[in-house]
Amino acid sequence: MISFRNTETSPVNQFVVATLLLWTVAAPLVADDLPPGVVDTQQASDIPLSPAESQTRITVPEGFHVTLFAGEPDIRRPIAFDFDDRGRLWVVENYSHPEWRQDGATDRIVILEDTNQDGRFDQRKVFWDSGRYLTGIALGHGGVWIANSPELAFLPDRNRDDLPDSPPIALLDGFQVSSNNVLNNLHWGPDGWLYGAIGISTPSLVGQPGASKLGRKKISRGIWRYHPIHGNFEVVAEGMVNPWGADFNEYGDLFTSNTVIAHLWHIVPGMYCQRRGVEQDYPYAYGRIQSIADHLHWGGGNWKSSRDAEPRHSVAGGGHAHCGGMVYLGDNWPESYRGTFFTANLHGNRVNRDRLVPNRSTYVGVHADDFLFGHDPWFRGLSIKYGPDGGVYLSDWHDLGECHDSDGSHRSSGRIFKIVYGEPKLFDLDLQLLSSLKLANLHLHRNAWWVRHARRILQERAAASEDVFDATQKLRSLFQNETDERHQLRALWTLFVMQQLSQDELVEMLQHKSLHVRRWAVRFLVDNSHSADGNLNESLNENSLSLSALAKMKELAHVDPAAKVRLALASALQRMTHEQRKPIACALMEHAEDSNDPYLPLMIWYGMEPLVATNQSAALEWASRSKIPLLRRNIVRRLLEVDSPPVDLIVHHVLQCTDDNLRFDFLNGMLDALEKRGSHSTPKQWPKLYPQMTATSHRKLRSLATRLAILFGDKQAITNLRRVVLDPQASSNQRQNSLLSLLKIDDGLSLTTLHDLLQPPSELRPQVIQALILRNDHSTADRLLAVYPTLDPTERQAAIHVLSSRRDFARRLLTEIEQENIQQHEVSAYALAQLRAFRNEELQHRIGQIWTNDSQTLVKSDNIARYQQRMTAEYLAQGDDDAGRLLFKQSCANCHSLFGQGGHLGPDLTGSGRKDLNYIISNLIDPNAIVDPAYHTTTILTMEGRLYSGIMIEYTEDRVSLQTQNAQIRLPLDSIEELRTSHTSMMPEGLLRKFSDKQVRDLLLYLRSSGDNYGSSDK
Repeated sequence: MISFRNTETSPVNQFVVATLLLWTVAAPLVADDLPPGVVDTQQASDIPLSPAESQTRITVPEGFHVTLFAGEPDIRRPIAFDFDDRGRLWVVENYSHPEWRQDGATDRIVILEDTNQDGRFDQRKVFWDSGRYLTGIALGHGGVWIANSPELAFLPDRNRDDLPDSPPIALLDGFQVSSNNVLNNLHWGPDGWLYGAIGISTPSLVGQPGASKLGRKKISRGIWRYHPIHGNFEVVAEGMVNPWGADFNEYGDLFTSNTVIAHLWHIVPGMYCQRRGVEQDYPYAYGRIQSIADHLHWGGGNWKSSRDAEPRHSVAGGGHAHCGGMVYLGDNWPESYRGTFFTANLHGNRVNRDRLVPNRSTYVGVHADDFLFGHDPWFRGLSIKYGPDGGVYLSDWHDLGECHDSDGSHRSSGRIFKIVYGEPKLFDLDLQLLSSLKLANLHLHRNAWWVRHARRILQERAAASEDVFDATQKLRSLFQNETDERHQLRALWTLFVMQQLSQDELVEMLQHKSLHVRRWAVRFLVDNSHSADGNLNESLNENSLSLSALAKMKELAHVDPAAKVRLALASALQRMTHEQRKPIACALMEHAEDSNDPYLPLMIWYGMEPLVATNQSAALEWASRSKIPLLRRNIVRRLLEVDSPPVDLIVHHVLQCTDDNLRFDFLNGMLDALEKRGSHSTPKQWPKLYPQMTATSHRKLRSLATRLAILFGDKQAITNLRRVVLDPQASSNQRQNSLLSLLKIDDGLSLTTLHDLLQPPSELRPQVIQALILRNDHSTADRLLAVYPTLDPTERQAAIHVLSSRRDFARRLLTEIEQENIQQHEVSAYALAQLRAFRNEELQHRIGQIWTNDSQTLVKSDNIARYQQRMTAEYLAQGDDDAGRLLFKQSCANCHSLFGQGGHLGPDLTGSGRKDLNYIISNLIDPNAIVDPAYHTTTILTMEGRLYSGIMIEYTEDRVSLQTQNAQIRLPLDSIEELRTSHTSMMPEGLLRKFSDKQVRDLLLYLRSSGDNYGSSDK
């Protein structure tokens, strides 16, 4: 832990004193030297433009001017930078990427200074040259804070002589190491905490060095913060994929850029952000908050295609990969740019710009014109920040590759550009030399750079018990007398980080006329309710929420007209005890106007979910009172997702309701919880409730009740569904849904009925044939062969699977092939493996006569047979289904869902025939054997020459909708030149080749599991 309150006795100073005599600083390296052992691995034929040439290619809007602030050999691999209180630039040079090494010591920190302020550096120093894997930097509190994976570390330099006082001091460890998803973007928040980001799929267990597992906090992807005074570490928001770059706007809202999925996020403490579908590590979230952007920066299809600089991506914004984030609050650029968000687009070799438009409790990121174009395929912007004169600094990693580095690394290049509008004002500063009163006066500066540095220095001085009385009085005066709420906020934030605000004052601010002051008062009240060790205080002492604070917050939850204030209260719930949060959560649930808010319903849910499972009767009352449908549905779902779900209690409660909308939400939550479990015993009062549901005019409620009735084995409901299935006048959709519901029940349809449904014309045949694989008798083969000539290719594949499932069927199938009524090529590798599995000499001889030249099918068949023999029950019992779960995430979950987790490009596997080992093996080895028409691959070529491949999800008279692996594409029909749908799957063949038998065993074990043990990890 770091503490600067007593600089004579703090742990960091004690450590420094003990090691200082042993510490020597390496002499600064000359500018044209690479660190020892560092070499370029980029192809020698790939030669970049010179820094000066690159600078001449950059284009920016009229009136702006770009200078080359620094370039190789003076600076290389600039992955991150920050400003000190003299306005100098401290740059991290990362040479180690993409390989992390425990003994690595190549990365360094270089100080660049522009003494004559002409936009080009003229003085250079190497501060430190022993970084292991440096990816982030922030300055303040007596030194340099570095992301030195797997640690957050501190390099003290209290005398500011540009020489470290000691080796780096590890403050936190446990951050996972990856080639591209690492610690990044260290920056100071308005609350005085150091914020950072991490993007990685493997969870990190973060804590102080030496801490036990129980003393650590888990984070996989998201935003975190660390307090420089008391040493607390907190997870701020979970999710996204690879957040890299963040900044605060004038109201203290945090925004971050992200790579792969949508690019722009408004970060609220306690939120669960959208992430790739496979990574739903909190089972009761029931939904994740989405990006605020109203657009994407790539033109559809697989996101990786944007690496190829296709025109469609350029028009959209350049591609999916973003680094760096800046909300411009400087004083040099025109007013139209103030408050907009800028991020570098790696694939597009440019800087994107989004306007942040207020929207209910949050914002919408609206696409504005791209700001800067590199016009250089090597241009890779990573960090973007404005400085003391309002000019903006942009680092260029400068390499042909990107994070995945598939073509080698050009470690000897790198640039930093400076972008100004007109002539910036000259400045002369060393903020550390200013009095505290002058620092307080800087809070009115137009350029937020000055305000932020002044705030941090005042925080440092207050923590060191220096006299800050004059500054405090000035800031109080600004807060009370300024009419601009943005200036009031600046003063409020600084007073808080200086610990000059009492809880009573914050409670009084809950009634302030500014909604932003009110919401920050809420935020600071719950921050104050935490003790110095970061644990929630259960007793009401001087650092915990007072009764008056709780009463005012409850009142605010009832009556405050501002959605942003209600969002602050919803966010605060997770920082309260269970008893404290109940009345506030109940009050927030009564705002019907928040039902469609992008953030509020889910943020309220995240805060109240722990209360639901512990008190059934109270939870039902909350659900009944809630005016927000999502909360009603989630409460019921959570109540039922337990070992012994209280279904009778829910049915009884619904029976007492008279509001159909309320009933719909309750039954919807019930269905969410029960459907994945399968059949359930009939609740006692269901026979009384069900007739009421079928008599209602609420169409969706009727449908919902029928689906539940099937789960409960309701005989009348089953009879009604049978009637629909056999009714040729019913719609195709009604008949198919009814059939699927009946097939979930053992006696839903007789075999005779299934045979009859094979007769043409029948839109039900695909599902019927699939059912016959498990439900058949000796006459089934005759019925299938009789209709075989009328079947489409997909139906034929399914029929052959049925015909290869029994020895007597197999003989009939082989006879049809020998007589050329069925073509040999129509038999899949799986079906052939099934046939070859029959230990019958006659059958094997006939098979050998038919398949003599089809080597590909034979190989697939051999592979299927090998796995069938290898994957015995005894061998599977030795497997690790948790390891199989990870393999599923890595290889399958982008497209397939299982147990509610994963993508939706391919079929949901939860209800498939995955209990059948042979079924799974055949689909993994020969995915094109049987492909449901709903999942056939569709390829579209547009008039403009753009190519899209995916699954057709909508085809209307004027447009087509296509679901690709990472995006949904809508195209007008008149824009399409060619549309082709194949009978193949998007799932590749050869998936198992990269796995060992043990890995295949683990994957099969997970695919066949019940799912009861998954999705139960802690928050």
